[in-house]
Amino acid sequence: MKTFAGRLIMGGIASVLLQVAQAGAWTLEEAAKPYSGATVRVVGEALPPLEALAKLAPQFEQATGIDVEVEMYEHSEAVNKVQLDLNSRRGRYDVIIQPHRELGKFATNGHLLDLAGFMNDAALRDPTFKPEEQLYEKPWKEISWYDGKMYGFPFTVLNLFMWYRTDLLSDPKEMEGFKAKYGYDLAPAQNWDQYRDIAEWFYRPDQGLYGTALQAKRHEALWYEWLNFLYSFGGDVLDVKSGSECGPVIVNSPQAVAALDYYKSLLAYSPPDSLNYFWDDVMALMQQGKVAELIMWNDATYAVAVDETASTVVGKVGFDITPQGEGGKVGQIEGWSYLVPTYSKNQQAAFLFMQWMMGYDRQLEQHLNGGATGRPDVYAAAEVQKLPYSNASMAAHEAGRPKATLPQSSEMTDILVRELSSSLTGEKSSKAALDTAATEISKLLGSCAPMSYPAL
Repeated sequence: MKTFAGRLIMGGIASVLLQVAQAGAWTLEEAAKPYSGATVRVVGEALPPLEALAKLAPQFEQATGIDVEVEMYEHSEAVNKVQLDLNSRRGRYDVIIQPHRELGKFATNGHLLDLAGFMNDAALRDPTFKPEEQLYEKPWKEISWYDGKMYGFPFTVLNLFMWYRTDLLSDPKEMEGFKAKYGYDLAPAQNWDQYRDIAEWFYRPDQGLYGTALQAKRHEALWYEWLNFLYSFGGDVLDVKSGSECGPVIVNSPQAVAALDYYKSLLAYSPPDSLNYFWDDVMALMQQGKVAELIMWNDATYAVAVDETASTVVGKVGFDITPQGEGGKVGQIEGWSYLVPTYSKNQQAAFLFMQWMMGYDRQLEQHLNGGATGRPDVYAAAEVQKLPYSNASMAAHEAGRPKATLPQSSEMTDILVRELSSSLTGEKSSKAALDTAATEISKLLGSCAPMSYPAL
């Protein structure tokens, strides 16, 4: 018995040592050899994070012999290009970088590769890549997983937070005048009443300065921006706990109506063409120093706060989580994920590239050049902590609220964009617009989504 037990113990030790040796022996160069000469085609949104990826890709090419081609398009066009390719099953793209609202539709239609097989493949999996330990779990599970399956990794973990002009809010004359009118000190807004007061105070169109700027175009940007107000006011679209759940429709609740009424009120302090603005337009206004405060994406902060070739307000912009309402200080879980289509002809090479990009060094470099990493250890890096928006971004991750990733999510978004726009243009009241949206969303989702607040 002792001899058998000894052999068993020694055999176990030998097995562990073998695994350690194998883990230590893994290299990207060896893993990539079978795929040398392949081309990985990547498609995503034309913003600094993807531009940073394109600059990093030659390092991967040199190490592996695998070519990387990157296509960049405006948000809607990037989504449409992928949708056409998936529906045609041509397999043009090997890595699709897509917003998470598309995830349920892609997954349920069989368009996406479940990555569990590659993660369990010792020939492909870098043993130092441990996403369950290295990523913000909550955002990763929301934006890259569906129905318990892992389809990808976060390309960007996004949120919207408040941007404000520190030079304006700290100007002694502005502080004196503001307190004389409103009865309290001028400082970054902590609630929505303060936000509106600041927008009103700095609304000076004759000087080329506006209090705020809304992304009020009939575009996905309108839906994304308004969700921050909706959540903060204590509302939601569906009464559910996660994005993949179906549940009662509450988008026409009193809290939602109040959120839309408030949002509309900010048009009075925005540029006259705000109904034609989306994120690129309002970002440009801040870059040009023409707006005092606004709600904007964390992956656009680099272009305003760091890039002196594009921004006139570098060193003059502060960042904070969105102001507090009845629902507290909340944000939204959003992001774009690396995904591999089932029709890709280079799936293994695509996985190797995604895995490589998720490494600490690449994530750090991408983040410093306009990215929005999903790795908390990158946020902890000294270089990142020096960035003026890092703490606000981390706080927004913690306060994030998930939104629908159901197969019908795109249609839900379209309904809300249309109805929000109809209210902003004055065609409908806030209540009428949201009643219509609630009715149509309930009909779209079926019996799992009854209306909690019947339309009048």
